[in-house]
Amino acid sequence: MKTSIFILAVMLFGLLLTGCPHNGSSYGVRVISDGSGGAFAFYQDKSGGSLYVQKISADGKLLWGEKGVLLGESDGKAYSYSMLNIFSDNSGGAIVAWPDLAEKQFRPASHLARVDAEGDILWQRGFIYFEQIISDSSGGVILAFDYNTDISGIDNKDLLLVRVDAQGDYPWSLQGVSVPRGEYKDSTLQMAPDGSGGMVAVWKESHYPAGAAPGEAKAADSLFARRISADGKFLWGEESGAGMKVLDFPKNIWIDSLKAVEDSDGGVIMTWFQVTEDPTAEAGHRQTWDVVVQKIDADGNILRQPGGTPFEITKADPIAAPMEPSLAGDGAGGAIVIWRDMRRDADGEASIYAQRADEHGNLLWQAGGVKVASTSLNPRPMIVSDGAGGAIVSYSFQEDGKMLHVQKLDSSGRTAWQENGVSITESGFSSHYISSDGQGGIVISWGIGKGTFSPEKAYLQRVSADGRLLWGENGIRLNN
Repeated sequence: MKTSIFILAVMLFGLLLTGCPHNGSSYGVRVISDGSGGAFAFYQDKSGGSLYVQKISADGKLLWGEKGVLLGESDGKAYSYSMLNIFSDNSGGAIVAWPDLAEKQFRPASHLARVDAEGDILWQRGFIYFEQIISDSSGGVILAFDYNTDISGIDNKDLLLVRVDAQGDYPWSLQGVSVPRGEYKDSTLQMAPDGSGGMVAVWKESHYPAGAAPGEAKAADSLFARRISADGKFLWGEESGAGMKVLDFPKNIWIDSLKAVEDSDGGVIMTWFQVTEDPTAEAGHRQTWDVVVQKIDADGNILRQPGGTPFEITKADPIAAPMEPSLAGDGAGGAIVIWRDMRRDADGEASIYAQRADEHGNLLWQAGGVKVASTSLNPRPMIVSDGAGGAIVSYSFQEDGKMLHVQKLDSSGRTAWQENGVSITESGFSSHYISSDGQGGIVISWGIGKGTFSPEKAYLQRVSADGRLLWGENGIRLNN
């Protein structure tokens, strides 16, 4: 019965791919490299919530008309800017995904479309609202549906994974692959492609003492992982029926901000923010904050020590306050991790720091991490690999947080561009997104408007590997 309901919902929303125009101006922009120095941009126009995909050449020309290819409509009042997604189809085109949160619907819908290199729409698909989406690294995408948030009557705690390939077909069928999870799980699910059309899922579960409800007693956290092949088979993590247990944390340790990326060889690298409590320590010093990395190879072997590799940030600097880590693969089986650090210095209100861990878990940069930049109190950083063992980081700069900057770290952890990075805009921004340009630089998109959820203008800029702005001083305006 549950499977039938899901299939029916998918079929129904497949018929609802072009809704009526909606009021409002919630607007977003996402960007992905075309692999040749150019890019695809997917954005929501401020007028009526229309959604467009645009192709930009390596020299910054708009190739698909003034606005791009119209794909559909979305509810502008639903803050959908944060839920737009775009992926390369590995054939010169792109796959895009967007929500439709119109009030007339009994629950949100999600839509997919593939556009080829000429701007022709090859197919469109519709679903009940999915929680996450990633590339399958083979020209398609993988969707995650969380039944716990399904208001259509399905009562199931499993995670459902559905793969849509480059042809718009379902290699794992519409029933998808079901991944059981424990009774008390949270929203920490992370997915990473395995490079072969499959994926690795990692997630945290919080377990409470028998008979205790959430909030009545301290939970014990555990990490789980599972790899699914391109044809939908479990490659490891099947024997327990609920995924491979990566780690049971002691009750004096809790974690947050779990992130994961592919390791370029079928496995996964993950990082998280960790707090350790020591009730025997002096008051005011009973919590230690840190960032940890862990790696699982393609065969399901946990490669770091049981608890992962801690960065020991506060051990190197007692006033450090790391949080909200994010990471990118370094192309050599390791990863570069950045984090927001609330320690204040003479240059700014807060800072972004970074550390590189190699394929064996060895920390390659200085103890406590290297400073990327002084930033605003809420820097909203993003990171992408530079393809040469380093990374490029974007962030809001200084007190008002209105300046958008980017900085490059080389493979040794040295900043490669000017002090405080390259300025992208000094005019304020409400959201941004970055992608590698495939040639050692990045393409970056941002919105400008009155608030985080209501930008009214969309811009793109390309920054070369040596820090030059390639698409004009002010970038390219998408929605003139």
